[in-house]
Amino acid sequence: MELLEALRVATAQFALRLAAVQPDDWTRETPCAEWDVHYLVAHVVGGNRFASMTLAGWNARDAIEQVMSVPQLGSDPMDDWTETSTAQLEAFGADGVLDQIVDHPVGSVRGARFLEFRVSDLTVHAWDLARSIGVDDRIHPELAEVVLSILERGVPGMTAGTPLAPDSTVSPQDRMLVLTGRQL
Repeated sequence: MELLEALRVATAQFALRLAAVQPDDWTRETPCAEWDVHYLVAHVVGGNRFASMTLAGWNARDAIEQVMSVPQLGSDPMDDWTETSTAQLEAFGADGVLDQIVDHPVGSVRGARFLEFRVSDLTVHAWDLARSIGVDDRIHPELAEVVLSILERGVPGMTAGTPLAPDSTVSPQDRMLVLTGRQL
């Protein structure tokens, strides 16, 4: 699966879980320490906004300040999700963007590397959201393999666990989750 397709699939995986969030779910705990469902979704929506802004030429500091200066979720979080994920998909799909240098909190990175960060973040947080609200947490198998490959090469701030030895009995999804410090 190529990276832009992985972004589309990761976006769909997160949207599927977000659509299942019920009014009482917003304050549920998540696998992310000290985050509830509302914060988790706001984080992902904010990440979408940040990506669109930096791909449009904003520097990381200004983009973060702008994103952090406003609430990420309004009265309809699904609308916020749809708007920001559509903009992010369009931004990453623009001609030449994967080769351009983007200002990011980890430093200057190529657009393709930034896309790897976003695919990883969306995928892992789709699992987090599913776990938090008690819905199916299986990640698309090809997407899990893509993200595992990205994480094994190192994504700053995303790996917190000890890699599992490649083993035919451990799925790529489980290896991916262990690498990010998730408890299975």
